[in-house]
Amino acid sequence: MRIAHVLTYLSADGAFGGPVAVMTEQVTELARRGHHVEVFAGWDGRASFAPPHVVTHLFRTRTLVPGAGFSGLIAPGLVRALRSRRAEFDVVHVHLARDLITTPAAAALVGAGSPRVFVQPHGMVKPDARLRAKLFDRRTRRILSAADGAFALTDVDAARLAAVEPSVRLRGLPNGVTVPPAGEERGGHPPEVLFLARLQARKRVLLFAEAAHRLLDDGVDAVFRVVGPDEGDLDALLAMTAAHPDRLVYEGPVPPGAGPGRIARADLYVLPSLNEPFPMSVLEALAAGTPTVISETCHIADRLGSAVATFADDDPAGALTETLRGLLADDAERDRLGRRGRDSVIERFSIAHVADLLEGYYSSEPLEQR
Repeated sequence: MRIAHVLTYLSADGAFGGPVAVMTEQVTELARRGHHVEVFAGWDGRASFAPPHVVTHLFRTRTLVPGAGFSGLIAPGLVRALRSRRAEFDVVHVHLARDLITTPAAAALVGAGSPRVFVQPHGMVKPDARLRAKLFDRRTRRILSAADGAFALTDVDAARLAAVEPSVRLRGLPNGVTVPPAGEERGGHPPEVLFLARLQARKRVLLFAEAAHRLLDDGVDAVFRVVGPDEGDLDALLAMTAAHPDRLVYEGPVPPGAGPGRIARADLYVLPSLNEPFPMSVLEALAAGTPTVISETCHIADRLGSAVATFADDDPAGALTETLRGLLADDAERDRLGRRGRDSVIERFSIAHVADLLEGYYSSEPLEQR
């Protein structure tokens, strides 16, 4: 098949996070299977992006709406290039967000019958009463209604998409990762506890830092490191590192593709995000065998079961602190947790399984509208 994927933004600091990792895994595996795959994406002018055997078209972005974040970016030429080449593709897979790049790209292609258009919102399209969302949804609803399918991560994600547009054709699609060869045994001294995500309120890096403070104040022998681009919480985080500058450390961001390797070197990975839909970094940690801690509010916590450690959210700082305390005191339990996580990814969240689903969806008969 001839397949195009469309993404909002690629940057050297990896700021767009999960959707970049998801798309990279998908296009790499699809190309490995012999499909002709091309990527069209907004670009910061610095990021390197070259998955094997994938043709990439990167369009320099600029800000059209200051203060709107990714939603205010435009990528001149991207939509025009897609529209002019639409006849060359069997499928266009748009990683859809309420933004000025993927929304107009999808709107320009849906409804004509060829190529087939599938959208994947990554949990980002859900009911939203803000004016900006309402303005986008004049197009979003038409896109969801006309697309050959909208990929939903979970039942929660599916319900939210249906609430935005009841006629959407829903298709289930989990995230998946490449499972690397088994790494070296962990057991560094002192053990390293890692947070790797955007420094944004929902990711709760400050909750991670608070738990680190409590444990370090109690004399727990560990190093806590934070990796990720700033999206508002960096100043508060840096203020918290001052009390333990050698044990609570901010490393800065990593470029796209470097996250899995960084997570694999940690003794414990923590993503305390609130209501996280389907975190790729957690799958990457589990695939590497890195013991992983998440909030019980994560939408896939139940599906992961004993593959992860969870903490309750009624007293999140206290609960996270005690969860980490127990794991840091028990090397054997960390090892067992890491093995269970790796086994879980191999069985249920491999990129091979996701690519099987995509190939089936791309070539399947059209679904009736809901």
